[in-house]
Amino acid sequence: MTMYEYLKNDQETIPSWLLEIKEGDKFSRDDFFSSRIVFYPGSYTDGHAVKVFGSTHAAHSFVYVDYWVTQEVLETELVQHAFLGYENLFSIQISANDLAPYGWTPTVHFTPRYPFNAANRRREAYSFLQILERKPEYDEAHGPKRLAILFLFADGIATYDALFCQARNKLEPFGILLHDHGGFGGGYEPFGRGGLMEKIAMHAQIKPTYLLVDYNTEPWGDYTKLKDVAGDHGGMHNMPRYLHKNKYVNL
Repeated sequence: MTMYEYLKNDQETIPSWLLEIKEGDKFSRDDFFSSRIVFYPGSYTDGHAVKVFGSTHAAHSFVYVDYWVTQEVLETELVQHAFLGYENLFSIQISANDLAPYGWTPTVHFTPRYPFNAANRRREAYSFLQILERKPEYDEAHGPKRLAILFLFADGIATYDALFCQARNKLEPFGILLHDHGGFGGGYEPFGRGGLMEKIAMHAQIKPTYLLVDYNTEPWGDYTKLKDVAGDHGGMHNMPRYLHKNKYVNL
C-alpha cells in the first residue's frame, strides 16, 4: 500500500483551536502543541511533510526549521508555489519566548551552529505561524479544512531540544522528516542515526511515532521500516523516502 493509504488509518480530529483561530489572534503555544506535530529540520521550502501527513489527516500542525532560507523566500514560495488546493489565510509573527517560555538548557552538551533564539549574521531571524485553508472547490478527501505551519529560522537540532525535550514541558512529536544534506552547505551534524538529534531524543526519551526518512539518511535505532508501505518521492531532487515506525509504539 502507499504511505497515504496507511496514514489514513491513523487520523486525528482537526484541533478546535485551528478551526477557530482568526487573523489578529495571538499565538498560543499550549494550543499549537496540544495536538499532533510533525517536525522537519533542514526543511528549506520542501512541502513533502505537509503532503504526506497533512493530506491524510494524520496531523494538522507542522514545525519547519532552517537557517539557510530567508523569510522573504518562504513568503514568495507560499504565494508562487502554494500547497495544492489551499490558500494562505494569514500569518502570525511569534517570538522565541512564545515558543520556549522557560528558556532552553541543552539536554546534551553541544554548540549549535546558530542557537535556537539567535540570528545568523547574514540573515534576519524570523518565526511565524502560517494558517492555510482549503479552497472551496476541494473536499475532505483532498485534505483537512485547515493546516498550520510554524516556520522558524533556527538550528534544527537545538530547536528539537528546545521545543520538545525540556524537562518542564516534554512533548513527543507525532512525526519527523529526516533528510541529511550532504556536500557543501549541508548540516554540521546528521539528523539521522548516530547524530546529535538522535542522541538528544534518546537521552530525553522524546521520540516520535513515525520517521519519514530520505533514501540517503539512516533511521534512528528504535525504528523499523514499514515493509508493506511503499516509498514516496519528495524533496528538492524528488528522491524516495520511506515511513518508519517506533517499534515501541502500538497503534
